Amino acid sequence: MSSNSSNGTNVTEIFKKYHTQENESAVILFIFGSCALGALVRRLIQGLNLRLPYTVVLLVLGVLFGLLSSRFPEVHLYATIVEADPHLILTIFLPVLIFESAFAMEVHTFLKAFIQVIILAIPGFALAALLTCVLARYLFTYEWDWNEGMMFGSILSATDPVAVVALLREIGASKQMAMIVEGESLLNDGAAIVFFNVFFRLANSDSGMTGGDIVLYFLQVSLGGTVWGYVMAKISLFWLSRIFNDALAEITITLVATYLTYYIGEEFFSFSGVLAVVVLGVVMSAERTMISPEVEHFLHRFWETLAYLANTLIFIIVGMVIAEKAIFEIHGIDWFYMFSLYFGLFVIRGLVIAIFSPILRHTGYGMSWKEGIVMTWGGLRGAVGLALALQVAHNDTIDQETVGVRVLIHVSGIVFLTLIVNATTVYGLLKLLGMSDLSPAKRMAMANALRYLEDMREKTLNMLKTDRFLADADWATVEKTSEIPDPYMTTEEEGRMVSEMADVDESLDFKENAVCPDCDHELPPQYTRKDLRDMTNEAILRMLKAEKMSYWRQFEQGMLSREATRKLQECTDVASDKKGRSIDVEDIKKCWEVPKIQVKLKRLVKKFIVVNVVDVPKSSLLQPFHKLVNHQAFYYTIFVIIVIDMINSAISVASLYVHVLYQERDVFRSLNVFFVVVYIIEAVIKRLVQKKDYMQNPWNVISLVIISLGLIDVILSFTLPAVYGESNDTINVVLLVFILQRFSRIFRLVQPLMPIILNLIKRRMSQHLSYGFDVGRGYAAGEEEVRKLIDHMVDHKEIAKSLKQMSDNGRLEVIRCLGMLSKQHPDIALSIKTRQAIRSVLNQVRDGIHELMEDGILEEAEGAKLEKIVEEKMKRLLNAPPSLPIPAPDKMLNNVFWLQKDPELIAYIKDKAKLLSYNFDDVIMKQGDPPGGIYIIVSGMVRLESSSTSGKQKVSFQDKPSESTKQNESDLLDFLMSGNIIGEMGLLTRKPRSATVVCETSVQVLFISLEDMVHAMEKFSGGEEPLEYRLWHVCANRIAVNILTNQPTYQGWTKEKIKLRLENSYLANLDNNVFAVDSSMSDVVLVNGQAINPFTEELFEGPCYVPWTVFKLDILPNQKPKCVILVIPSELGQPVHSHSKVSHEDQRGHGAFINTISKLCLRHASQHRLNLESKWRQRLNEMRPKVQMAKSMGTLFSMQKISAEETSGSRNQFSNGLVGDGYPLGPRASTPGRLQRSYCNDAFLEEEEEEEEEAGEVESTTGSDSIMATSVSALQVAVTSSSRSMGNEYVTMPGSNSNANNNTNIPIKPDHSLDMSASKSRKKAKDSCSLNQEVDLVEVNEQFQNHSPLLEIVREENEAQTMETKGAKTNALKRVSDPSSNFSNRRSPESTQIFGWETQYWKQFLSTSAKSPTGSLTSTSSKSSLNDKGTFKTKDQNDTSMTSGKNNNSKTHL
Repeated sequence: MSSNSSNGTNVTEIFKKYHTQENESAVILFIFGSCALGALVRRLIQGLNLRLPYTVVLLVLGVLFGLLSSRFPEVHLYATIVEADPHLILTIFLPVLIFESAFAMEVHTFLKAFIQVIILAIPGFALAALLTCVLARYLFTYEWDWNEGMMFGSILSATDPVAVVALLREIGASKQMAMIVEGESLLNDGAAIVFFNVFFRLANSDSGMTGGDIVLYFLQVSLGGTVWGYVMAKISLFWLSRIFNDALAEITITLVATYLTYYIGEEFFSFSGVLAVVVLGVVMSAERTMISPEVEHFLHRFWETLAYLANTLIFIIVGMVIAEKAIFEIHGIDWFYMFSLYFGLFVIRGLVIAIFSPILRHTGYGMSWKEGIVMTWGGLRGAVGLALALQVAHNDTIDQETVGVRVLIHVSGIVFLTLIVNATTVYGLLKLLGMSDLSPAKRMAMANALRYLEDMREKTLNMLKTDRFLADADWATVEKTSEIPDPYMTTEEEGRMVSEMADVDESLDFKENAVCPDCDHELPPQYTRKDLRDMTNEAILRMLKAEKMSYWRQFEQGMLSREATRKLQECTDVASDKKGRSIDVEDIKKCWEVPKIQVKLKRLVKKFIVVNVVDVPKSSLLQPFHKLVNHQAFYYTIFVIIVIDMINSAISVASLYVHVLYQERDVFRSLNVFFVVVYIIEAVIKRLVQKKDYMQNPWNVISLVIISLGLIDVILSFTLPAVYGESNDTINVVLLVFILQRFSRIFRLVQPLMPIILNLIKRRMSQHLSYGFDVGRGYAAGEEEVRKLIDHMVDHKEIAKSLKQMSDNGRLEVIRCLGMLSKQHPDIALSIKTRQAIRSVLNQVRDGIHELMEDGILEEAEGAKLEKIVEEKMKRLLNAPPSLPIPAPDKMLNNVFWLQKDPELIAYIKDKAKLLSYNFDDVIMKQGDPPGGIYIIVSGMVRLESSSTSGKQKVSFQDKPSESTKQNESDLLDFLMSGNIIGEMGLLTRKPRSATVVCETSVQVLFISLEDMVHAMEKFSGGEEPLEYRLWHVCANRIAVNILTNQPTYQGWTKEKIKLRLENSYLANLDNNVFAVDSSMSDVVLVNGQAINPFTEELFEGPCYVPWTVFKLDILPNQKPKCVILVIPSELGQPVHSHSKVSHEDQRGHGAFINTISKLCLRHASQHRLNLESKWRQRLNEMRPKVQMAKSMGTLFSMQKISAEETSGSRNQFSNGLVGDGYPLGPRASTPGRLQRSYCNDAFLEEEEEEEEEAGEVESTTGSDSIMATSVSALQVAVTSSSRSMGNEYVTMPGSNSNANNNTNIPIKPDHSLDMSASKSRKKAKDSCSLNQEVDLVEVNEQFQNHSPLLEIVREENEAQTMETKGAKTNALKRVSDPSSNFSNRRSPESTQIFGWETQYWKQFLSTSAKSPTGSLTSTSSKSSLNDKGTFKTKDQNDTSMTSGKNNNSKTHL
């Protein structure tokens, strides 16, 4: 029996264990299933665009699931989580929800509204709880006492307006009101828990709590929770500040800190865990710069996800609890009580807000009556109240029938009703009160944004229409689908909107457009003052938002310190509190004002650092004492004696109260006498040595005071006990006082520490000045960035102008102050500039590592190692010293770009440079003065002024933002500080000074005269880069930065990124007064001088950007100063390494240098290319007398003697109708033309030729004119057919680069006869070849690669008829077979296919021809051959040999 019973017990245990595991699995399934359901609900609400709170839908679903669970046990298995401990639910979900909400707060707004939040969260909550208690006691018939009523009131007074806050943020309502609502919810959750615990104890215990106990408990919970949260926040932030860019570690720290703060505060210290977590979140949000900027975004998203999951689970659980535990307990009168309580609670809340409204209206952000109504109706109840009600319902010491169950059903009912009724109708209430209406300024700002996006959309469409893969897309559908509607426009407004005014919202409140009475011309809209004011305020708010983002972006890039970022963001928050207010520059200036206490302390410490230098006394008796006093051992001995004296004094005090030591008090008194005697001897020796200087040292004065007090102490310590006895209490008190005064001798130990204390004070002041300098620099950089966005923020020109003026004034004022600060503290300025330079370099290196990893060049592990090294350097940079030693003035020359890596030139400049000093307000140079030389600012600051009143924007020749060059009303252009150079452009251009330079402080400059610089340019004119070239290059890059910033291609680029792009730039060689643009060039900037486009006769005057439609520039001759063109190469234009050695003369055409310049810099590669072009043009000019037929051909064209049908394929027509007579050049790498590639290949040509053969044969023509015409047509038709295969009317010419599509797309007029005429012309060319017309097509191909005109090609064809066969064949074979030759190495298969001439066909054809002893061959791939003269003859596909003089109608593979 025992065995059977034991077996039954084991089976029962196994069943229980299995059942428990099954329940655990069901709970896990429920949790993740609820998360999936939440995601589905979220997507449905967003997809259907419902104005329905997400939490309400989850609550309803939870109720439905709870009803199913109560009916079906199988379903109840998955709902066992409702049986969990309510306290456990709070511990799991509450910390996440509270921390996420507190961490996401704008701290400035929260602190500004803190008084309002505190009033509503503590006294408001207490009053609401009391009124709810009164309502429950006199409404319900449950016979609750006051403790139970207050417990019930504290539960129902806790608000949880999650849905309301989400709705307010969604519709863009007042963020101040949303902050008050959310802040009240956070704090009164803590207050509710505290009140509930107090009255829960009172309701359960007979002894109760006294008033004093309640007050102490409140203080312990509230103050203790606040302090505990602050301590944990500081510990967490300290830990986070020691971690750099480790997302896993930093996110883990915040998560651990949240739960430890809540749990330890609640369980071990009996603090309010809610208040502690609120303080933790707010403090960490205020100092979020301690978190790595790269991690902050991920951290925020992590906590958003946790809060979303917690809300999803908790509202489903709340619905299940209501369905399973409350809904079936409601009987009869409970329904009446519930609805009465529901209406009564909102009356109570409205009454509380009305009572405290006088305070709420005059504190913080204030409160209007509309906001009061919304806050009353939005006082929802949620999970915290329900969790507290569950604790009551689960407590066995409380009467469940009259208290526990009744509290649960009423709280559940109120939670359900507020979420179902109030949460779903808040939007309607906001709309009814007009609080959801958008201001005209916001609508105008949205219209501006839409216009900007529409412009971007149009540009993108135009660019994509030229893409070879997308050319035949359904662009009507693309345009319709990509339209962006106005999200602020309702359906009714869309119906009233007029099509021609699509960019202006009709709801804007402006006057009707005025009409001129004379001409009936419609005038611009006239806005009212209110409209202008609203638009200005809205634009300023957007400026502040942009500035705040700029500051954070600078912090992410390491350009701003943590403290400076917090200060600047705080300034933007303060400015945004008041309408129409921007950042106050005075607040920025205060940042570098050193606190007065530090200045006074520094002066005081300096007084105590005295070094007495005493001459050696003449007396031989005093000389040993002089050596003793000046020896360090003497002072160390005195300090050791002072330490022993302090120990003796401490024992003497103890001897008065310790009986064991009392008997030895005379020994301690004798030791005191000894110490006093030592001090006297020290003073006498110093007095003998230092004589009159003795009293000048404050430490000697302190020594005399100590000696005086010591003598009195010695006298009294022996005389008083002897006269009045040892037991006299008064005597003992006097002796104790004198013993205690002995501790004043310890101040002498501070003397050796004074230099250390002074250094600490100086370091602290340096850190403060560094912080101020950082704030000022960040503010100036932010204003510079935001100024470029003002035109997109406001559409009104006058408002935009005033905002720009305001931004310029603030920026220039701060720059001026920074210059003054740099003059006073150059070591601090140098440290900041050095730190920023190091961080900029490290940023670029890290970005380069990321690019290599993305391109697959670096493996992830290798990239992680390199990135870790870079980030370690970034981390060490955070602790960089606040100041650095100032280098000598001549060392500054080493940092001048055009002097680098040239010791001889630096030595020459050092020898010629003069160090000049100027005082405040001295004029260094005046506007209009002739150039006198170059000034390098060593220290101080100067200001640039202009007497021009035109307001015309000028291009700055200094390395400063272009915005600073736009003249303002005060004629102030900019400020320049140490390191800047003045006069470079004046030296190069010899133009008068464009501005007046005035000293803002005392200034030191290095001056190099004009004569010395001219001599230097002559002396250092050799080498790879002459001095003049380097000077022009530096100035050209500075000008190009300002010009490229305004180009659409560089929109969104920072100036640093543009400067980095310009590092690859070079100056074009213009010795031949011709500049040709090719595919290796991405951008071209005319820096100085004038040039003309020979095709359109358009004149360009520098500085300006040369558009991508320009392919050639003719430099106007005799320009002084010379014309300068800056070229920014494309990636294809970068030097590539080639192992083959090819003479430069063998390569011709734009871009032909690319494969042969591995040992050339960009400048010399460009010069070499232009030299080759010059030789090529010279060769053409020498041979021009031999091409009379080509000239007559041009005459026939000009006289229109040749029909359009015969010549339509041979004319390059531009969009303006002109015939192109220049060089057909390859497009620039940045142009849309680079997106196109030719589709012309062998298969395409063969297919077209077969169609021609089916249409019939075309008679061949004879004579020179026909031969030239047909040759031109045959060559042009391939180009035309290629462009037409793409669906675009372009003439595509062969380019020069083998690594890209180098086809120039020249628009031509549509000609429907072009296809037929082109087909006939190409057939004529084929027949001409079959008639043994000796045309060297390889030479023709080469001339096309050299970009020769069409008429020159004809000339080459006729000239080829007289060439020697052997030489032509040999040259052709060399060009094809040599892997480094122009033909095989330069042209890609894609460019080779333009005419259908595949390189492999030529190789096989010519190699076979070379092997044939008779000069003939058989080739099945090329179907072509050479006759004995080396010219091409066509051959039928079935023939195996060539017969001289026979005409065969065969295919020539073109």
